Amino acid sequence: MSQTDRERWDRRYANPFDLTKAANALLTRHVPPPGPGDRVLELACGLGRNALWLAEQGYRVDAIDISLVALRQAHAEMQRRGLSGVTFIAADLDTFPLPRCEYDLVTVFRFLNRDLFPAIRACVRPGGLVIYETLNVRRVKSRPTMRREHMLQLGELPGFFPGWTVLETSDKGNKSAFVGRKPGPTPDR
Repeated sequence: MSQTDRERWDRRYANPFDLTKAANALLTRHVPPPGPGDRVLELACGLGRNALWLAEQGYRVDAIDISLVALRQAHAEMQRRGLSGVTFIAADLDTFPLPRCEYDLVTVFRFLNRDLFPAIRACVRPGGLVIYETLNVRRVKSRPTMRREHMLQLGELPGFFPGWTVLETSDKGNKSAFVGRKPGPTPDR
């Protein structure tokens, strides 16, 4: 993303938002209780509602977004709730290098950069999870001007995780979802 992308997202988040919205249902359905020191990476976290919920569950979370405005609001909400455990990182995911084998869980909601899938797979520890949900091509019906490269084809998402154990996959309405476990030993809980 370019500086204009950052400016566009900062403008979007400039208006007040309800920061008490519940975490994503796919996440709350699949996230296991954290083990000691378990770490989560949330990509394109926006206002941080999922990152904050994960911190409330006891995870240590790195939450990345390009919008400084969104991250400031998320950090303020974390302080308002008296939480710690979330490190908010301002970064452009088109150029930010993801660490390898660092995370027990990686979450992505409403963001798609197909070039990132190898890095996403690599940053999950063996036995760790990916929980991913974003828009698919059915979104064109309600937003015909939306760029198709920002939407998944139906059935496309599981193909980015070959050899993984699929816990859930769907193409419901205008969203596609995938929950999968990376091959390898599952950490003891």
